[in-house]
Amino acid sequence: MKNTKCLATSAIISAGIVLGAASSKATDLDGLSIHGSLSATASETDNNVSYLGDTDGRLNLNLVDIILNSSHRFENGLRIGAQVYAYQLGNFKDLTLDFANADYSFSPQFGVRVGRNKLPHGLYNDSQDLDAIRTFASLPYSFYPRTLRAIDAAFDGLSFYGSASLSLAGSLDYQLFAGAKETLSDGTLPLLRGISSSLMQFNRWTFGDGVEGAAIFWNPPVDGLKLGYSVQRLPRTKLSGVLGTTATLNGDNLALAGLVDAMLGKGAWDDSGVFAGTSASVSGVDILFRTISAEYTTGKWVIAAEYKLLDELHGTTTVPALARLGQPTSSPYSNHLEYYYGMASYQVNDKVGLGYYYAYNTDVRNDASRSGNPSNYSKDHCPVISYNLTKWCVVKAEYHFMQGYTPLGLSGDPMPSNPGDGKWHSLVLKTTISF
Repeated sequence: MKNTKCLATSAIISAGIVLGAASSKATDLDGLSIHGSLSATASETDNNVSYLGDTDGRLNLNLVDIILNSSHRFENGLRIGAQVYAYQLGNFKDLTLDFANADYSFSPQFGVRVGRNKLPHGLYNDSQDLDAIRTFASLPYSFYPRTLRAIDAAFDGLSFYGSASLSLAGSLDYQLFAGAKETLSDGTLPLLRGISSSLMQFNRWTFGDGVEGAAIFWNPPVDGLKLGYSVQRLPRTKLSGVLGTTATLNGDNLALAGLVDAMLGKGAWDDSGVFAGTSASVSGVDILFRTISAEYTTGKWVIAAEYKLLDELHGTTTVPALARLGQPTSSPYSNHLEYYYGMASYQVNDKVGLGYYYAYNTDVRNDASRSGNPSNYSKDHCPVISYNLTKWCVVKAEYHFMQGYTPLGLSGDPMPSNPGDGKWHSLVLKTTISF
């Protein structure tokens, strides 16, 4: 195990040095600015948990991502820009267009962006790819989930933004946005795999009325302090898929399949063609995010905290196969989730940074009877150390002391067969080169 760790760590560091040596500076060609980064992440977990790949008991290179962006500002002040994002997460690969827009600021108080825009939400949603600016190798797992990045990253539409002076009270920065979200299909796995329930395996996510929202940050007359509130709404979303097989079911859903097999014969759920594999959906769901944020930068310290509520409202679950059991095929759907974290980092010198955060979330905010189940919550204590090998290459090592399995639910990784007290650990090693 130790030799494997050393070899993997050396490979990550060496890859960063070699790849970065040829491109350690941004390129500027006649006003066209080109920037980018390449990151390689290896992880190891324990206690029968694999997270974002085959990581249980082995250090696995489970995430590689490449970012390339370019922008140009014309003499009249119009700015155009775009960013592409390519990654391999476990066994899944994808290439996405993060943003491509035209941006014009009429004044410090008012500007507009049109095209594919980043979604501003919380402190770091629209800057989570800028690995070089923070000490941590990963933002809190459930607050900024990697596997839902295609949903959280961008939308197609309009953003209005600006900054207004409040005189002695500081200033206010704002963004207002609205637009469309592209339909996600099973080609965007592991995203849909990550949000599938035990009963349903989703293969399509439709955003009926797009997305709308706002992000407002107050800069009070205290150097380095900012306080914010973000709201984002996705009306009339629909998740479509099929009923899962007994291999994917657990809890009450597995008991339901067992009842079907007892009534209709062994294997009826999986093999009769009238249960597993038949259509199922959750439709008409209004998704609402609300986040309170605070960040304070002073000297070599950065201290941050965020609190988020996620509500899924007004939905309907439809399972036609239940009619064969004499049960209603439709039922109301709602869900209420809660997230928060506190984070602090300290830049010891030009080379070394240290940090720690504690993060918590629950998937059953209004259901105390289920809150003690490790599959419904997570607690994450995470210390980290970063080291700047050069101005353009940084290596990071962090360790997660975990209790609870909600990150596995978001990634689609299997729950351990014997969950026990829900405790597990995750070692993360990361190298990023930037240019």
